[in-house]
Amino acid sequence: MRHRRKPGTGRLGVVVGEFPSTSETFILREMLELEKRGFDVVPVALSCPVEEETHADATDLISRTLYAPKGLSVGLLLRQFVALIRYPAGYGSALALALTRGLRQVRSLREFVSSLLIAGSLAASAAGRSISHVHAQFCTKPSTVGLMLAEILGVTFSMSCHARDIFTGDAVLLGEKLGAAEFTAVCTQHGLERLQRVHPLQTRERLHLLYHGIDPTRFMPPLERHEGPPMVLAVGRLVEKKGFDILLRAAALARSRGAQFELHFVGDGPEREDLERLASGLGLRDAVVFHGRMTQEELMPLYEQARAFAIASIVTADGDRDGIPNVLLEALAMGVPTVATNTGGIPELIEHEETGLLAKPGDPADLSEQLERILYDEELRDRVRKAGRERVALDFDITRNIDGLITLLDKCIDRDAKGA
Repeated sequence: MRHRRKPGTGRLGVVVGEFPSTSETFILREMLELEKRGFDVVPVALSCPVEEETHADATDLISRTLYAPKGLSVGLLLRQFVALIRYPAGYGSALALALTRGLRQVRSLREFVSSLLIAGSLAASAAGRSISHVHAQFCTKPSTVGLMLAEILGVTFSMSCHARDIFTGDAVLLGEKLGAAEFTAVCTQHGLERLQRVHPLQTRERLHLLYHGIDPTRFMPPLERHEGPPMVLAVGRLVEKKGFDILLRAAALARSRGAQFELHFVGDGPEREDLERLASGLGLRDAVVFHGRMTQEELMPLYEQARAFAIASIVTADGDRDGIPNVLLEALAMGVPTVATNTGGIPELIEHEETGLLAKPGDPADLSEQLERILYDEELRDRVRKAGRERVALDFDITRNIDGLITLLDKCIDRDAKGA
């Protein structure tokens, strides 16, 4: 059964780090699906990225986004007085929360104070007054701002946790946030179990496994594949946890054994120059293409051309890792046979020799072997291609997966509307 809300009965404020972001399509898809199902979504962004590329689907939401003020200014301080006058009890409570929690863990004081100033400024705006519930994406600073905003407005608060925010030390006073949230959505079993182990008291009955998803009908396998040189596609931010340096070394090993293919990277990030130098040093410059950042519309033709998809995620020294990368969902839905590493939440989607192939993280030799298998074993390719798409359609269809989040949100908004 689909859950529907009556349009106009209250706005849902969704706090994100930046918006729009080409690397966080899962957040955009979730907001769009909530809107389809009757929610009036107000994106609240802590920053606006400098990137020019924007997914076409984000255009309407961008026009309604509330952006956090930049830096300390007289105007920012004046808006605190406006928020205090409009919400004296709520602002006083948020101020006390910021000071008591911040002083309890001094390194978090700056984040709590800056989050209070941002939340006060947002609450002072006309759009802020109509928000009925605040939901934060990531349990790092967006959830700190979200908690403060909900406290000032006197509405309920919830959040979603993903990967880096769970496994590194970036989230300040995470236990406090988990205790304050009406519910916390977690997008992998791997992440949920971590929170249960580390914060057993605060997470009791408040954690919910809610997988992200895509619309499989928008990611249909092409009738014919590109007939040029075999393409191996890799998509993601060029950062350490993606293991793209491992993928380059694996590609070099495979090509040294006679495998012929081109390796195409889509994405940008701080490691791009290092990866380009590594590709040259490995003798791969003629076989590797760095496309840079792409919108969803620009990426689709590459999915259609790809013979294989590869992701070489690792766990970094600070604990950062992938959850279930949404590009894996897209690749499987497009019928692209996939090689990934056995780390983070990836095994919840990729079962070895069933829905794809799994390699040992950080092991170029094993990754190279699996890459060659996915490129040249036709029986294996056909089997995992079919099973991979079926798995996405069964367990990662956003039109079904969103029901769990809607049920939780409706309870919060209904309870808040009754003054509970």
